[in-house]
Amino acid sequence: MKRILIFYFALLTVIFLTSCRSSKDLTMFQDLRDNVSLYKIPEKAPEYFIKPFDNLYLSILTLDPQVNQLFNPSTAGGTGVASGTQQMYGDRASQYINGYMVTEEGFITLPILGQIAVAGLNLQEAQERIKQRAEEYLKEPNVKVKVLNFKVNVTGEVEQPGLYYNYEGSLNIIDALSMANGITQFADLQNVLVIRHNEDVTKTYNLNLTDKSVYLSDVFYLQPNDIVYVKPNRFKRSSENNNIYSLILSTVSTILVAATVISNY
Repeated sequence: MKRILIFYFALLTVIFLTSCRSSKDLTMFQDLRDNVSLYKIPEKAPEYFIKPFDNLYLSILTLDPQVNQLFNPSTAGGTGVASGTQQMYGDRASQYINGYMVTEEGFITLPILGQIAVAGLNLQEAQERIKQRAEEYLKEPNVKVKVLNFKVNVTGEVEQPGLYYNYEGSLNIIDALSMANGITQFADLQNVLVIRHNEDVTKTYNLNLTDKSVYLSDVFYLQPNDIVYVKPNRFKRSSENNNIYSLILSTVSTILVAATVISNY
């Protein structure tokens, strides 16, 4: 009986040891050392070009408060521009309702200014084009354009999977993982999948986040509607199985101990 108990104890110890991971498996950029200089890495974030069905935030401000209310309803009914903007764009539903949707043909329609083609332009070019049209009707207009639908789906072995929105103009994959509160202990950093939809083509990319080469990837900077999937490593399945084995062995051990105690009486 004593030998059997020793056997089960040794088996439990082996299961525990095999379920442990080295901290190296969860470390990004393992090939970087102290005082390493990387020149032009990462490269400048690529410009985003407006596409059909994008949802845009648009602001046209002048010195005339009445004109401002016409082009910027967010300034009406509030104590100021900031409060009104929060009311109209403070949540996803409000952004969808109050944003300017780019049509399939690539136009947005504005009060007085009419239709303006913006698809295929970057944000700066769109601002200039709208400003040129606005100058035909308004004096010294100040135009601002932003993308409201820049969202990425971060899922898999991250602490908080979900949809995350970006309003900064660019978003890299490290920032996206940080938005999701980082990776779990079962993340496979050498096998992170990015799925990107471009018109009628869907492409997939596998990234190794333990290596600095990720900086050179075409998907280091994410695009709207990208999917980032952090795959589970082999330890997750073994850990789940080990929990079951541990429970079974613990139950058997308890029964054996109880049987030993009873047999000694």
